[in-house]
Amino acid sequence: MPNASVATKRADARTTRWAEHRVKVRAEFVDASIRAIDTIGPQATLDDICAELGVRKPKLYRFFDDKNDLYHAILENVVETLWDRLSGTLNIYEDSAEQIVRRLVAKYAETISEHPNLVLFLASGQYAAATGDGEHPLIVARASIDRAAHVAEGLLSNVISSHQQFELMIHSVFGMAASAADWWIRTDKPANDSLTKEQFVDQITRSAIGIVTANLDEGVELDLNQPLHIAMGVDEDDDF
Repeated sequence: MPNASVATKRADARTTRWAEHRVKVRAEFVDASIRAIDTIGPQATLDDICAELGVRKPKLYRFFDDKNDLYHAILENVVETLWDRLSGTLNIYEDSAEQIVRRLVAKYAETISEHPNLVLFLASGQYAAATGDGEHPLIVARASIDRAAHVAEGLLSNVISSHQQFELMIHSVFGMAASAADWWIRTDKPANDSLTKEQFVDQITRSAIGIVTANLDEGVELDLNQPLHIAMGVDEDDDF
């Protein structure tokens, strides 16, 4: 009589291998999708994506419920990648407030420059038209904004005491940055007098700092040239 525990272990092993394989193949499809959209443009089709990966469309549907599932996975990948890039630039113990904002904006501009077609696909109506789901990008963006707000509020709570005012400030910064990215991509054509990446970073840095300083508590001044933990009165043992 077969040992039940051995059979269970084999079944568990097969389940684990399939789960790992599924994650791997889904990631390959997402990477291929980003390459196809970067190369072809926001109008890239599922056939284009499968051709980029060198597979037939039936394989795609083995790993994704439908087209929406794939596009949602693309969006989540982009958001996580951007978050990792931005969060990796923070050093409140050495950098001034101005330096931190500038580095965050520079990473943001770098991502836009690398994937303009992808940004257009996600930020414009093409994503909603492709998925029929106009709300999902906003939900994912809100989650990222909330994560950023949690970190930033811990740093700025000494100078912005109102939680509601703080949330409005963060959403204003994100809204400005998203709208600016859309404008920058659409005007970055040879026939137009568009901003260079350096000019874009300068403009958005000044705008973001302007929004923050405009929301400081009354009577509070922020020295943008001081290391942030000194300007904010943050103890080095605090965990952010």
